[in-house]
Amino acid sequence: MKKASNIIRNIQVFVKKLIGIFANSHSSKKQKSNKGISKELQSLADTLGTTTGELFALSKKADSCYKEIRIPKRSNGFRIIHSPNGKLKKVQKKILQSIISKAETSPYAMAYKKGKNLKDNADPHINHLYLLKMDISDFFSSITFHQVLSSAFPSTLFPTQCGVILTSLCTKDGVLPQGAPTSPALSNLVMKSFDEHIGFWCNERGIVYTRYCDDLTFSADYPLVVLSYKIEDMLNRWGFQVNKKKTKYIFFSSRQTVTGLCVNKKVSIPSDYKKTLRQDVYYALKFGLEDSMIHGKKNDFFENGKWDTARYKCHLIGKVNYILQIEPENKWFQAAKENLSKSFDPPLNS
Repeated sequence: MKKASNIIRNIQVFVKKLIGIFANSHSSKKQKSNKGISKELQSLADTLGTTTGELFALSKKADSCYKEIRIPKRSNGFRIIHSPNGKLKKVQKKILQSIISKAETSPYAMAYKKGKNLKDNADPHINHLYLLKMDISDFFSSITFHQVLSSAFPSTLFPTQCGVILTSLCTKDGVLPQGAPTSPALSNLVMKSFDEHIGFWCNERGIVYTRYCDDLTFSADYPLVVLSYKIEDMLNRWGFQVNKKKTKYIFFSSRQTVTGLCVNKKVSIPSDYKKTLRQDVYYALKFGLEDSMIHGKKNDFFENGKWDTARYKCHLIGKVNYILQIEPENKWFQAAKENLSKSFDPPLNS
């Protein structure tokens, strides 16, 4: 851990020195005609809706432009989110929209892609005898400055000056911050070479592979126990660690789930999830939102001495919409959505 911290600090020092060199070079050439890299830099600033001076300044201080948010996990501990401030977030959104979103990702990556959802990740694994699920530990914080620079902003596509600045604007303390709008799409670009390498290897052996963020899923009609060792070895080579507690081998006779969806015969929502939601919707419609929250002990919706009925209604409708996204023909939840909208409109807290 100490060694990793030293590496990150060294990267930070190197990057800041490099940006400083670029900034000084840029300043000394300010009065000269825009040629070569200077022209590219000006074009980048124009694309991001800012000036070259502001671009340098923001990239140098980007590490300090985040607010740390701690979200309690269901298990022990917290999930750490780093949310960028308004100015940096605005630039990151521009980078995402104008640059990152135009890059091609691997067909094996299913998360953070327009038109793709959990069902697309589950579909390829329907009706296979064996299922292997693996999880990458600390996914975003394992992706380094160098990986982002070489995968998303390589020198073959961007002048070094622009690539370093873009990477500095999208990383924090030498790694990818969970919470920045650019991080999800960048993670797909960093993982592209891994996805394609493993995907090709699996295709040759009749194994189906998909990745949804840090969740890796493999399915086939023969045992996959040995495969897990190869995948772990390959992930280690790419700089990642496997969360071994989440590695699972599932045979067809058991309930096979991929990112929360059953895939034994068709993609469907687990029955216990639907049963619980049906009960919550039933009580909300019969007894009202507040009484159903009290008796159901929905304490997450009790704030400032009162029950947040409007938020609970949105919570229920959101879950119903999720089911209808996977099972659009489900008549019970079609009616539930309509009844929830009618029964509590306008919101009770307004």
